[in-house]
Amino acid sequence: MHEKISWIQDVDDGSLCIAIDTKLYSLEALFRVCYTFTDRCYLFLQPSDPASIIQVKFSSKTPDADLSGIAAEFSNELINQKVRIDVAAETHAIRELIVAQAFAESGLDAELSEADYRDDPKGIAQ
Repeated sequence: MHEKISWIQDVDDGSLCIAIDTKLYSLEALFRVCYTFTDRCYLFLQPSDPASIIQVKFSSKTPDADLSGIAAEFSNELINQKVRIDVAAETHAIRELIVAQAFAESGLDAELSEADYRDDPKGIAQ
């Protein structure tokens, strides 16, 4: 018989807590998502046991906030950010080549990169 594990826990003070496994989601993804949700609720992070688990506590900013809904959206956004980070890592080399090629074709001179913008050596402001 399997014991049901609840990933959402109601806390006595009306807040809600979820456990995030950092083996599955990086701290970078977790903090990106937390930042996204700071306008909707207060977030408190605390390490837990085992060490790979981070408890995220959601506290309401308004009395009518739906913390269960916010936690569910938080979980979806965590997946979104993980995929974004994975795609960015996979395409990092290609993006570097594109940027390097763009700068190579721009004709920027090393001397001009240290020029003062008020000098306007290319006569752009005219």
